[in-house]
Amino acid sequence: MKDGSRLYTGFPIDSINTRFVIGTNKFCMNMSLFSQLDYKENLSKCLLDYKLIDNVIQTSQYSGYIVERFTADSLTLCEKINDTPDEKLKRLYLVREETMIAYYKEKYKNQTHIVASSNFTPKIKESFMKLLNEDFNEHSSYYNLRLSGRIIIFPKEKKVKTEITNSTRKDSIQLKRISNYFNNSFEDWDLKDFMAYESVELPFAFEVKKIGRATNILFFTNDVNRFDNKYGITLPKMAEGSNYFKKAIQLFQEKKFLSAADFLGKSFEADPRNIDALYNKAASYVGLGDKENACKVWKQISDLGQVNGKELYLNNCQ
Repeated sequence: MKDGSRLYTGFPIDSINTRFVIGTNKFCMNMSLFSQLDYKENLSKCLLDYKLIDNVIQTSQYSGYIVERFTADSLTLCEKINDTPDEKLKRLYLVREETMIAYYKEKYKNQTHIVASSNFTPKIKESFMKLLNEDFNEHSSYYNLRLSGRIIIFPKEKKVKTEITNSTRKDSIQLKRISNYFNNSFEDWDLKDFMAYESVELPFAFEVKKIGRATNILFFTNDVNRFDNKYGITLPKMAEGSNYFKKAIQLFQEKKFLSAADFLGKSFEADPRNIDALYNKAASYVGLGDKENACKVWKQISDLGQVNGKELYLNNCQ
């Protein structure tokens, strides 16, 4: 974060990578494995327009990114959002894609088989999932299905092999259809940086949803439970944390500080991304005149890598 605090999202570390493609007056960010290839080739698809004013990438009247550092291989950006405190503003450390690729090529130079990661992976055309959904709509009955396995690409042999290792249903026809679709996807992959390897493996999790008639895929994991944690926690837990927080703020305003502290603790327990619940819990103890418990909460916030929490602890509890 801008104030030096640790980014605390609740997400697994490999899922908080951010990718940018920057053009003359447009840029794309937070792109999936599918969209990266198409957007890099056609910047007109990027949704964000910007103006470069001094060292600020201005994306709207109220927000943008401050360019803090720029070298041939790296770019450091910090969010700029009007009336937003520093502890809420993310700092982004970006490395040029060519530099990252060169690093991994050197790392894997003596290997013939590699397992792809979010930083070094073949990319696939954005149209792939669209065509897969259309195929399911035309030929398949939609029901809830989750499976995991691995996609193995053989660049020199120009083929793809799909292995499904776990599935919530044993529908051989449906599983074969999914496998065949990936097996026939060789021409959809950009493999120019992977021709030196005999094979490239991508672990994946795949989901079919009856409601909404949609398919989803996650790469670099076999954990199908990640579909329930797209925001770092499940949606029910997010709602539970929000409800506790709203109730706590109401109690705090009514000066019912002990009850407020209890609900704020429950809010953070349900949604550990909400650091504000802890700050308000400490404030509730201050309202009670309970410095000992306020210090325990500030120490907890400090241990989570939050600069303001550390300052509160050092200034009030030492």
